[in-house]
Amino acid sequence: MAIIPATAKPIVLICSTPVSGHIIPMMAIAKQLVATGYDVCFVSGSGYRRQVEALGASFVSVEGYGDFYDLTSWDLDQDWPEGKRRLEGPECFIHDLVHIFCKSLPSQHEAIQKVLRTLNDKHPNRPVILMTETLNFGGLPTLLGAPGIRPQGFMVIGLNPILLTSVDHPPFGSGMPPDSSPEGRQRNKVANEAQKRSFAPAQAAYTEALLSAGARRPDAFLLDALYTLPDRFVQMCTPSVEYQRSDAPKTLRFAGGYPTTRQLKEPVRPAWWNRVVLHKTKKIIFVCQGTVAMDFSQLVIPTMDAFRDRTDVSTIIALGRKYAALPSDVCVPENCIVEEYIPYDDILPYCDVFVTTAGYGSFQRALIQGTPLVMAGTTEEKPETAARGEWAGVGLNLRTSYPTVRQIGEAVDDVLQDQKYKLRALKIKAEMSTQNPIGVVMDTIKELVGE
Repeated sequence: MAIIPATAKPIVLICSTPVSGHIIPMMAIAKQLVATGYDVCFVSGSGYRRQVEALGASFVSVEGYGDFYDLTSWDLDQDWPEGKRRLEGPECFIHDLVHIFCKSLPSQHEAIQKVLRTLNDKHPNRPVILMTETLNFGGLPTLLGAPGIRPQGFMVIGLNPILLTSVDHPPFGSGMPPDSSPEGRQRNKVANEAQKRSFAPAQAAYTEALLSAGARRPDAFLLDALYTLPDRFVQMCTPSVEYQRSDAPKTLRFAGGYPTTRQLKEPVRPAWWNRVVLHKTKKIIFVCQGTVAMDFSQLVIPTMDAFRDRTDVSTIIALGRKYAALPSDVCVPENCIVEEYIPYDDILPYCDVFVTTAGYGSFQRALIQGTPLVMAGTTEEKPETAARGEWAGVGLNLRTSYPTVRQIGEAVDDVLQDQKYKLRALKIKAEMSTQNPIGVVMDTIKELVGE
């Protein structure tokens, strides 16, 4: 049997839900871990195998429920996509918790245990650190008594606004600001209790999934368990854009922002880049709805229409996905450029306003570049992201997924004219520039190995 030197780095086992907003930042972490000498094994949906292996990590697919690709190949619950289109706010979030995250728990747990058994056989003297992401429940069963191998350490990467219940603010999904006054805490207590009642279907799905994996019945609220059960929870943001909690667990820490990967090659620029971006003579409004929301009547077309007659503005639209296209009857104005995809880190440094559905990844990329926002989203984590953006002073929250042309036009003009949004975004950018997200992740791995 080979003896592994005491100085050998631990093996990092990453398990991610195969949805782009979750897996892309986890792959960025994996890439940097591999580059610094870590052995990384990645567990996710089979559609991501090629991308993960290209990073230098090994890959094991989840089997059965949970093996989907970015919700585009969903065939396990045929009425799910149609049903979800009718849901917004907490109802949408509860539905996602049940159908995407809780029902995937048993297959994720099984895949994690498969990898742990293999690693234990091949490298019996090397510690394994399990790393999952927000709303991935696959690592929790063994912490609640399920049979199987427990890793040396277990950490969660926070890729959403913090979901944790607190005395200092209302429940996640309400979109309400924090309030730690005596009156506010009483309001928060009532609202948090009401949330647990309304989330009963998600809690039931979570319990059923745990029991099917051999774990005991949980006694904690499923969203809180993601923070209180693992050894560490690393939130990928700077504290200035997250609500303060006097009752936060000691295992919670902030990494400063989303992980980034430096491109080795100069990106290929489109033909219009120098004219519109590098030698800009107009304000640039950038619009992207993300990689999942493909209803372009939500933000793309209204923003295009709001500024189609403006000679002082260039509107740049990223449709968010390769081969995506606008409907054939949409007339693109002369001051508008439409591309399938533009990397955020390429375009945002030159933009004056970012119009977004308030996905957390988009929000973090805007903060890194110091770009103020106009946010319009009411599904998934988006209401909470927009609420934090408004609270932090970096943009305007429209509180709807389908703003009118007038709403978008007025909001963008407000951000352009009132420099307080840009100044606040630049201040947070400066704060984030002093922090090292991947360094925090690596330090946390070292701490867990030491413990």
